[in-house]
This record gives sequence, structure tokens and C-alpha cells, in this order.
Amino acid sequence: MRNEYIDPSGRLAYHIGEPADYDAIGGATFRRMLFDMAVIRAFEEKLLECSARGEVSGPVHTSIGQEAVAAAVLRHLRPGDQVVGNHRSHHHFLAQGLSRTIEDGWNPLTDSPSSAAHSLVTSAFAEILGRPTGVNHGVGGSMHLRHEEVGFMGSSAIVGGGIPIAAGLAFADSLRPGESCAVCFIGDGAVNQGTFHETANLAGVLNLPLLIVIENNGYAEATRPDQASAVLPLATQGLAHGFRSATIKGGDHVGLYRTAAEFLASMREGSGPALIEVETYRHFDHTGPVRGSAVGYRSAAEEEEWLERDPMTSLPKALAAQGLLTAEESERIRTAAATFVGQAFDSVAPPSKVAPLLDTYGLLRGRKPALPAPSPSAAETPQNSGPGTRWTFKNAIAEGISRALRDSEDVVFLGEEVANPGGLLWQAGNLDPELVGSRIVNMPISEAGFVGMSCGAAMVGMRPIVELMYGSFALIAADQLFNHIGMIRSLYGNTAQAPVIVRAKVPIGRGYGPQHGLNPAALFSSFPGWRVHAPANPREYLGVLNSALRCDDPVLLVEFASLYDEQYELSEHDFAAQLPLEGARMVRGGDDVSIFTYGIGVDWARAAAEELAEEGMSAEIIDLRALDTLSTDWAALEASVARTGHGLFVDPAARSQSIAPRLIADLIGRGDWQQQLSYITCADVQPVTPALEQQAVIGPADVVTAVKYLIKA
Repeated sequence: MRNEYIDPSGRLAYHIGEPADYDAIGGATFRRMLFDMAVIRAFEEKLLECSARGEVSGPVHTSIGQEAVAAAVLRHLRPGDQVVGNHRSHHHFLAQGLSRTIEDGWNPLTDSPSSAAHSLVTSAFAEILGRPTGVNHGVGGSMHLRHEEVGFMGSSAIVGGGIPIAAGLAFADSLRPGESCAVCFIGDGAVNQGTFHETANLAGVLNLPLLIVIENNGYAEATRPDQASAVLPLATQGLAHGFRSATIKGGDHVGLYRTAAEFLASMREGSGPALIEVETYRHFDHTGPVRGSAVGYRSAAEEEEWLERDPMTSLPKALAAQGLLTAEESERIRTAAATFVGQAFDSVAPPSKVAPLLDTYGLLRGRKPALPAPSPSAAETPQNSGPGTRWTFKNAIAEGISRALRDSEDVVFLGEEVANPGGLLWQAGNLDPELVGSRIVNMPISEAGFVGMSCGAAMVGMRPIVELMYGSFALIAADQLFNHIGMIRSLYGNTAQAPVIVRAKVPIGRGYGPQHGLNPAALFSSFPGWRVHAPANPREYLGVLNSALRCDDPVLLVEFASLYDEQYELSEHDFAAQLPLEGARMVRGGDDVSIFTYGIGVDWARAAAEELAEEGMSAEIIDLRALDTLSTDWAALEASVARTGHGLFVDPAARSQSIAPRLIADLIGRGDWQQQLSYITCADVQPVTPALEQQAVIGPADVVTAVKYLIKA
């Protein structure tokens, strides 16, 4: 292989295969590659037939014309390596799966594929056809394939969405013994996503064993790279982040094979991330069986030119020229692949005559941590459980996190400034210098990148605790939080989990203004998959944190900064206890009105209840605790309001971001409702000026007024 350097630094080159490379690689390897490519081609042609008959739900993004990219790159992976795909990922899934289910040395001219390979292809067909025997139980379909046993960790339908997840897999690899690495396939359009640049920088900073492969098929749907990217070749953008980068001409299968081998080998030795741009082509439109020329964004002449370079034609021709494959052998391989695919397709179970039942809870929740038998619904948490010492809320959080880091090597703490003087652990004196840079890691200011990285790490057993400096910054990472972490179970038929813990600070009443002041509880509870908690005191916080570390679901912990300096007496039991992640908590009993709240609202409700008591009114206070839809303790809410006849929701959030309207609507919808219900929230504006902010934020006096109005009404 020779290099033609196209960058003044001498770091970026066209890697070009030469005749001698064919003999070095060997005919056996190429025959195996050709078989894998032929399986992919036959698989997708069969899918297009199924789609034409209306047997496939949703779009079918074929890789016909791109098969050689996956076949060449993934031949170099080992058990323990991991692959992340994109919306056009049948070829990635099949190439990786075949490499893991058919042993090296297998000869497609003489041997039959293994039963494991047969099962793999059958389950892929079943998945895309929506059958429960699919690899993800028929839930994910064409764009959300996953098979962890063969190292294919999942494909994402969001352009660029899989890049930070792949970085998370590589991050986990970097913390564990061995030489495993992660490979992420993206299209040319994904290079313009922020996740590409955030993750590339992050991978460079952390020296991650991550290979990004850009399949430049000439069109991001219908837009050419020269219309969308200011810098070409696209591989040059890898250089900006310190990646070793190469670009491969279309049809140069040997150059791609040797480059992938070289980059992966050096990556295993600690050389850090790399990027390969491969010129390729999809023969059909973005989805479906028609040509792009029929849609109008490219010419028929261009398509014919690329048909001459089709890998199923160009690779056999090149091998024949080197005396490594005859035309008869090429045809036998294609016939064997087509027969194999046909047999796999014929093995797919027919659709059931009985429609399956949708199990929403089963697609969004994993196992709960093993806990002692929970106390009755809405029971009070003990206020003291043995001899204790005084802790501020903030320092108790720091102690809880530092203990988690000490107790398990799988726990990592990620965020901006987490290991610096402004960080929580530093301020509390809990920072372990030996963990800084490995399991306590300062992140660049790139929330989408490091939140997505936490998803990938969590998918392979790590327990990331991610600090969002302020709840508002969740909006910057929204795709990774809600399209990926929260949905990971439902995307893949509950074959995946991402137990990420996110800490989000809410500086209500502290003059931070609207771009830092978002209470994200309603935001997270508006999207599926997340468990949402806003603990009212450190005892509650520690109990939820300890349970979250043992739960396989993602958990948001909302922290009200105005509670940080409050002092509490905590015992060793409090630091070790686990609390149920579902179920409300009775703070105070009462007869005349039920006040439902959470977080700092519990303190407001206590103060209001004392004032109301002086006027002869008895208020019951229920800490909602679990704020997400699936975990709401409806029994506790219904029982409380049934006793008092009145229910007031006190939400320490802006009105437009309140969970109260949803809770009230759901309560009313659960039966014949006669009780009076209302709610109060903060204003939708968050001024910085103290005099104005005090008017925007509710407090005990507002709760008292609202209760009196509700009872009078």
C-alpha cells in the first residue's frame, strides 16, 4: 500500500492498494469477504421484495453498493470489540454478525455456513418484518438493529447519534484490561453534526480506542458533500481533532482493508482515535427500490458510472486479474450466499394471527434493585436512624458520590469542572487524586458529547454519574438524553440498558436567570424511560442515589441549590440505605387539604402547614418523590385526597414547565372524581433582579393563599 499525502502536515493521505497487497492478504480472505458481501446484497434484495409486498413497516434504507466497506473493515475486529451503526446499517450488522458466527478459515466454496450464522440472518429478517422472533423481538425494525452477543451494539436512526455512544464504548474499553476498541460507521452528512465534532474532540482528549468510518456515498439524502461541507475531503475534519486520518478511493478494496488493519492494530497499542473516509455509492435512493436519478437529484450517467465500480463486480474482477479467483468460483460464492439467505428467510416464522399485546412498562423498565420490603405507600421516611453527624446537603451528596466511586470500579463521575476547585468533590474535600483522569474526568464544554459517551459506557456495564452544571444544559444534550438514553430499551426491544445517573442543579431564587434556571423535572418526565427524582433532603437523596446505582434504568436527580447549605444530621445507616425508586412519602398527616410537592417545595409546604395550623386548618403533605409518569404513586395521591377532599400541587418550576397539570389530568381520568384540585407554580419568567425574582418564585405564603382559596372554593 502506498500513500499520496494531500495535507501539508503529512498526516492525511489517500491510502492506495497495490498489486502486491493482494498476495499479502490472500485469496482465502477475499473469498470470505466476497461471501459476506453477497449475503448482504441478497439479504437487502429480498427485503426490497418484502417491502414492495407491504410486509415491512417503515423505511428500508439499503446499502446496495456499499457492502465492501463493512466487509473490509470488520474483518479485523476481535471478540470484545464493538460496532455502532446508523440508519443504513444492514451491512454493518450482517458483516459483524457473520464474522462472529462463522469461524476464520471457513471456505465458502466447500463449507456450509454455521447454524449460528443461519440464526443470525433469520433473526435479522424476523426483526425487520416485525416478528417476535426477531433479534430485538420485532420492536426495533430496520433502523434499530442490535445483537450484543456478536458485538453489534446498535444502530441509531438519528444522523450522528451513534458517534458519542461509540465513544462511550471505547471509554469503557480504555478503563478495562485488554485491547478492545470500538468502530462507528457514519455517513457523509453526519460529519456536519455537532455530535461528530464534540465527540471527536473528546476522543482525542481522552485518547480513546475509537475508529470512525465515514461512508461517503456522495449524498446526505440528496445533498452532496460539496454543498454542505466547507472543507473537503471529509477526512481532513478528523485532523482538526488530532485523529490519524485517511481517505480511500471508491473501489479500492485493498487500500481499505490494509488501512483498517493498520489503524486498528496501532489503536490497540494506545495510539488513540482514527478516522477513515471511504468513497462509495448507494445505487438506490435514500430509501426504497428506485434510483436517485428518478427522484431528480443525480443523473443516470453518474449511476451507470458507479455501477461499473460496484463492489460485487469490481472485487471479483480485481481478484481474477491477480489470479486469486476465477469467474466460476465467484459465481459459486454468489450462489452459495443467495441459497444461504433464501434458507434463512424461509425459516422466519409466519406472522401470528393473534396480535401481540403492547407492554409499555416492559419496554421502558428494567429490573428494580433488590431492596428490603418497602414501607406502605406514602409512609414517612425515618428522620433519624442512629447516631449521626452534621452534614450540609451539598457535602452529603459529595460523600455519597465518593463512596460510590470507592465501592465499585464501574462507577465513573463525568462533567465540566468536576475535578477542579469549583467541583463538588473538591469543595467537600472528597476528591481522590488517583481517580482524576480515569474515573473522575473533567469534560469539555460539550454536553451532547459527554452525555452520549455516558450512554455507551453504561450500555456495557459502567455506572456513569454525569453532572449537568445546570438543569438548563439538558437542552443542549437533549438528543442523547431523550432519543438515546431514555429510549434505549424501547429502541431495541429491551435488549439494551443505559443506567446513567444525571445530576442537574436548579438555582431557583439565586439570580441565575432563565438560561440557567430551568427545573428539568417535567422535561425529563415528558420523555419515556427516565426515572425522575428531586429529593427534599440528603437522607432521601442518598437513598435514591444508592438505589439508582443498582438500578438498570437511567435516573435524573434534581438538586435545588438553595438547599445545599442546609444542615442535617446523618448516620452511617443513612449513607448506606437504599430507598424504593417508586412510591410517595407522607411528610405530615392532615384532614383538610392534601399538598403534593417535591424538592424544595416540601420545605415550603411544611412552613405553610404550620401557619395554616395556627388558623385551624390541617394540611397533609405528600412528597411525590418519583416524578416520572410510570413511577407516580397514584394510590397515595388518591388515598390522600379521598381523606381531605382537596388537593393542591405545589410545583417549584415555571408554569409552562410544571408537571402539575399532567398529574391533575391523570388523577381525574382515573375515576369518578369529586374532590377539588388545583396547583401553583413559579412564573414563566426568571428575572435576575432580586426584587423581580422574588415575585416570580413562589414560597410558603403563596401556598397558604392557594390552600385558603381552594378550600373556600
